Amino acid sequence: MARRAVISPGVLKGYLLEEVVASLIRNAGYRLLTRPEDDPHDLSLMSNGLQVRGRGGFHQADVLGELTWAPAFGNPIRLFIEAKWRGQGRARVGIPEARHAVGILQDVNQVLVTVQARPAGTAPGLTNEDVTNSGRGFCYSYRYALCSTSGFSPGAQAYALAHQVALLDLSHQEYDELRSAIDTVGDDLHDYIESTERTASASAPPRGRLVRRIRATLRRELWGLSQADAEGGLLPILQPLLEAAWNIGELFVGVSATGFVILLKADHRERMIRHMQAPADPWTSIHYQLDENGASNWRLTVSSTDGSIEPCRLFFALPDAMLRVLDEQAESSRRRAAALNLKAQHFSRITVYRITDEKSLICSLRLDEGSLVEARRRLEGHTPR
Repeated sequence: MARRAVISPGVLKGYLLEEVVASLIRNAGYRLLTRPEDDPHDLSLMSNGLQVRGRGGFHQADVLGELTWAPAFGNPIRLFIEAKWRGQGRARVGIPEARHAVGILQDVNQVLVTVQARPAGTAPGLTNEDVTNSGRGFCYSYRYALCSTSGFSPGAQAYALAHQVALLDLSHQEYDELRSAIDTVGDDLHDYIESTERTASASAPPRGRLVRRIRATLRRELWGLSQADAEGGLLPILQPLLEAAWNIGELFVGVSATGFVILLKADHRERMIRHMQAPADPWTSIHYQLDENGASNWRLTVSSTDGSIEPCRLFFALPDAMLRVLDEQAESSRRRAAALNLKAQHFSRITVYRITDEKSLICSLRLDEGSLVEARRRLEGHTPR
């Protein structure tokens, strides 16, 4: 009887994808958390890896990080990253994955900071003002990002939008090289794991240890982190993936005017950085193309107001069903007008963050109204509402 595979190729490729995405958004101020020492209050290390304390239990956190900056009037933010690999022509990520993300968020975000009375026992004159904090004194706000190489079903999009789960769609052709590298490396790693089992069946490491070695090696190479579990022997297998990630360099994280997270890939990374460093925000225009699978591929052209910086282009994929959900939320007695107004509001401004040790940059991409009107017109013409 054939031996059962330690781990399926699809799951393994999802692990590779989430590690790479985490490293590519690091300059949005994303710092990876890998040990309980990073936060003894919330984090714990168990046999299946790093765990986050929730109200009702602990939850596995394969890729967890926190933003090095905190939003005004809110708690510091931590972000789970989970990736779902689907081969070409395979089904989109659906509602079950979105529900899983929401369930984790609901539990970990209900860990309460408790208080206790200052004096021991009951004291005369003690009121509810005479308390002190018995926990850390503040809470983190946990968020979730789901990555997919095949897009998301309409139901998953609606559910994620309602519960503020970020959907990162990497089905765009701009990610062809990255997806191809993950596909190749994932298959090679799967063969390596099976070979390890066959040649050393008695001493073959369990699945969890093998995955930790792969993650540790990637984190050492992509983040420069000191990782005890890193294995130099994996480098020849991982090399195509590392080169694909280095070729991209970084992905920019943008937030729309209505709070929707957008993953932006620049055709010229250094030009985009120069635009962000400029005294004035750049001009932008928007272009739209509808894929056969229903995803809306968008391109932003970024140019300086005085022409001193060469233009660059930013690419992102926005599932068309997401726009339909936004339309439905806006539709009332003024169905069509409300839908178009919300699209204008949704894309009127995209704020891009870049936070490094040297300099923190925030850039506002204001979309050219003429280009936006044309994109909306084309969208309405392609997709009956």
